[in-house]
Amino acid sequence: SRIDPRFIQNIFSNEILQTTTPVPILKYINQHNNDGSYTYGYQSADGSYKLETRLATGEVSGKYGYIDSEGNLKETVYGADEEHGFVPVLDGVQLSAPSVEKTVNFDVTSSNSIVSSSRSVDSS
Repeated sequence: SRIDPRFIQNIFSNEILQTTTPVPILKYINQHNNDGSYTYGYQSADGSYKLETRLATGEVSGKYGYIDSEGNLKETVYGADEEHGFVPVLDGVQLSAPSVEKTVNFDVTSSNSIVSSSRSVDSS
């Protein structure tokens, strides 16, 4: 009997895992520069893509997208820098990143040394 190549048996757990057909990459770029800047990305045959660029100064911008099950393009555009942090725009709507609140804890057991930490606070 012939084994269906769409299924692979995980020999460690006896599970049957269904695999997907690989999607061909139509275009690809991967450029890294000596100053730390880069550009990388791809475009695939199913309509999905990603493109990201980092400048030597540290700012990052990019976008990625895919075609959903109803045939609509879903795209996220983003940027990041020291002043604003990560700023995503999903289907034309800018999402707010969580704010960071700095807390200071006093450790009285070791000569009153200060230990600081950060935690995310949902800004919505």
